[in-house]
Amino acid sequence: MNNWSQSFGIMLTTTVTALVVVQPAFAKTAKEVAQTAVPTTVQINNALGSGLGGSGVIIAKDGKTYTVLTAYHVVANPNTEYTIKTSRGNNHAVKSVKSLQTGENTPDLAVVIFESNEEYAIAPLSDSDEATIGSGVYISGYPLPGVGGTEREYAFTNGQVTNVRNSDPEGYTLRYDAVTRRGMSGGPVFDVSGRVVGIHGQGDTAGSLAVQKETGQGTEEIKTGLNSAIPINTFMQLMPAVGMEEKELKIDNEPPANVDAEVVDPEDVDNWFDDYADDLLEDVKNQIERGIRNQIDRGIRKVLPF
Repeated sequence: MNNWSQSFGIMLTTTVTALVVVQPAFAKTAKEVAQTAVPTTVQINNALGSGLGGSGVIIAKDGKTYTVLTAYHVVANPNTEYTIKTSRGNNHAVKSVKSLQTGENTPDLAVVIFESNEEYAIAPLSDSDEATIGSGVYISGYPLPGVGGTEREYAFTNGQVTNVRNSDPEGYTLRYDAVTRRGMSGGPVFDVSGRVVGIHGQGDTAGSLAVQKETGQGTEEIKTGLNSAIPINTFMQLMPAVGMEEKELKIDNEPPANVDAEVVDPEDVDNWFDDYADDLLEDVKNQIERGIRNQIDRGIRKVLPF
């Protein structure tokens, strides 16, 4: 091959390589993101009282053993029992708590384990470095009961990333303006393509307000509307410390769509919760049935090749 041919070949190869473009993930409507968020977001309840709970998200399954990612401060008390309550209203005892926080100035993360014969969906995780200023996000969780209430009701709110800090003592570098309430700590932050990019756990406050509760006079925090999450990439870096590997997770690292999060109406969220708490169960059953049929078909082909 002469020098001209070699140069042309190199130039052609370079040109072809430059044409490879990474396509972003499709944007989803708020309702479509909620279809993933509702069945994968769980309540974490503390036996010591209804005002001490948090939220979490199911990220892995091994047989009947499920792993929930949450904020460590939600499950930090070793002297109490915790339970997981799913969107279907089922309660499961927490079998173990594995902290990823090794000191006061380390990320406020933990994984909790529960067991169930039920089939629950797994939330997909994505590259949180793609969640930059202006990115649309949705926060999913279960606020603590309001004044005089006893039941925790699901919440799903929208916002956008307002800042990405270089560092934070407890890992809360992802900031956004979505509305949150106490009890949503540990819940997932979804991007506009329906993947988890953070774990919510901090909310700025501007003092407190006196309120009348069943147990007497109490206080409620006044939130400024600015909140923070620990990016999912922080968890990915730390998970070997609790014996987890990437192959156990559902990963989707396509860049998110470049659109705003849709404004969410609380009344719509109530309807979505009723629709999606059970609907995904049918999807899971159908997937299992398809898997069984495929196994049977493969077995028949082995015995009777066509």
